[in-house]
Amino acid sequence: MEKKTKLVGLILVGILLVSILSGCEAALSSAGNSLSKAIPTQTSVPPTNTPLPTPTVTPLPSPLPEEEAGGREDMITITIVYDNYAYKAGLENAWGFSALVAYQDQLVLFDTGGSGTILLSNLAALDIDPAEIQKVVLSHEHSDHTGGLQALLAAGADPDIYVPPSFSTAFKNQLSARARLIECRPGTKIADRIYTTGEMPGPPPEQALVIDTTRGLVVITGCAHPGVDNMVLEAKRQYKEDIYLVVGGFHLGSASDARVSSIIKEFQRLGVKYVAPCHCTGDRAIGMFRNAFSEDFIRVGVGAVIAIED
Repeated sequence: MEKKTKLVGLILVGILLVSILSGCEAALSSAGNSLSKAIPTQTSVPPTNTPLPTPTVTPLPSPLPEEEAGGREDMITITIVYDNYAYKAGLENAWGFSALVAYQDQLVLFDTGGSGTILLSNLAALDIDPAEIQKVVLSHEHSDHTGGLQALLAAGADPDIYVPPSFSTAFKNQLSARARLIECRPGTKIADRIYTTGEMPGPPPEQALVIDTTRGLVVITGCAHPGVDNMVLEAKRQYKEDIYLVVGGFHLGSASDARVSSIIKEFQRLGVKYVAPCHCTGDRAIGMFRNAFSEDFIRVGVGAVIAIED
């Protein structure tokens, strides 16, 4: 009897323990459900590929919309109509250089690029009539600067053409048969406010265009074979003015970092305010000028318009 009583007691204890444990499990399960509801489920958010805004450099002189730049008589504009660096959509970039200078009713084309087809196409896209170009200045006798001339003349242009005296006799004879040819000397006047350095020794010999603005001199170089620093120094020596802007090909594609750095230091010594290198300057040298001149560096390429309030 005593053994039976103990057995019943053990059974009752076991039932009680099972009941207690079941209650705990339910409580834990309920607590677990509450906890899972308290922690928000992590959702996968797809990354947004929002493009970063393209940095723009707008110092004076500054790229302006063509309709604004073209409508001011007191504005001098320089439009890059041919270059191997792209800038404006809808224009073709190719190796070579050409820039159109507009001041009041004067249109002066500096160099003609390497292809007449591309030159005329870009002029049309920029709404520039070749027949309105009054003067053409050639920097040097390389085809990537003279190659578009014949097509320009065939399209109705009838400009006076200014060349360094060192141009070959064959080239000059061919031009003389179709247009008025002028051999430049230092200080030759091309149009109001627009001059040339005259021929400087290369090789090849080359001249730069100089624009006399109220803000200082603008020097446009085709390839700068005589050394872009030498050409800028010559412009300053001849015209006795500060250098406001140097734009064009600096011919530094294969130059060492030391050489580029020395030119930058010379520009700074000469007080050059703005630079806009393109064409044959080379990507590495352009980067060095960008770093050195910071906000005074102007990115250009085919279609860029630099406007200078005079």
